[in-house]
Amino acid sequence: MPTKQQVLTALGGGTDYYTAAAGLGIHPGLAYLIATGMPADGSDVPTPEELERAGVLATSTQHLANPPASEPDAAEVVHAWLRRRAQSDPQMLAAVRARTATPSPVQGESTDVLDVLTRQHDLVTSLVKQLDTIPGRSKGGTPAQASERESIVDLITKALAAHETSEEQHLWPRVREVLPDGEDWASGGREQEHQATETLAALAQGDPQTEEYDQLVEKLMSQLHQHVAYEDRLFLRLHDVLDDGERAQLGERILAAQRAVPDGPHPRPADREGHPEPGPEG
Repeated sequence: MPTKQQVLTALGGGTDYYTAAAGLGIHPGLAYLIATGMPADGSDVPTPEELERAGVLATSTQHLANPPASEPDAAEVVHAWLRRRAQSDPQMLAAVRARTATPSPVQGESTDVLDVLTRQHDLVTSLVKQLDTIPGRSKGGTPAQASERESIVDLITKALAAHETSEEQHLWPRVREVLPDGEDWASGGREQEHQATETLAALAQGDPQTEEYDQLVEKLMSQLHQHVAYEDRLFLRLHDVLDDGERAQLGERILAAQRAVPDGPHPRPADREGHPEPGPEG
């Protein structure tokens, strides 16, 4: 059985309990108990003095008591080896090229622009909910969970790239034409999209195993919830001013524009100068 000092030494240099426990050949919950004298399952309420002990985590430790059935080695050499294998596997490369966050419309699916964009909002909302259920670094998340969060952010980026580009081409120009306050609506919506794009760009450059990344994820989720609610209010206005045929034609143009958007980050609008004021709230 390892000693307290051996566990604390294994934790040196920022190593997490999963990696330290694997190196010592013990359960991560046991490693936490040896290092701190407290159970990882949260059955004891620590005193302020106990919280000062070496090795004590400020976040929940329940994941140490009930770790996943298998925990891959988090060493960078292993990740590098896996990346090389994936990059040389033809089937995996083909799967990556074929992967898309935006499903193609099935036969019989409505092309009403309001239905099209609402379905895409539902997709993004679903991805955001998945993202919210996976703990980040600040909540005791593991390297494997950080990788999951990074993958979901990548899917959101791809979904929004096509969604927002098609809106800039077809939705916002029509909004300006048919609503008396359409310019305010378009400016507010495009500004929200710009802010989310900036956050996604920061996430693309960030390290998913940092608390800064977690903060950016929280910011992105708030921005996306706000934008979906904003466009839902807009759709109620458009339903009253566009007839069924025009909404269907606009939806078809939106879908065609999205199919033409290449994979990758959403481009910043070339005609944006400054930051327009947000649109109306109701």
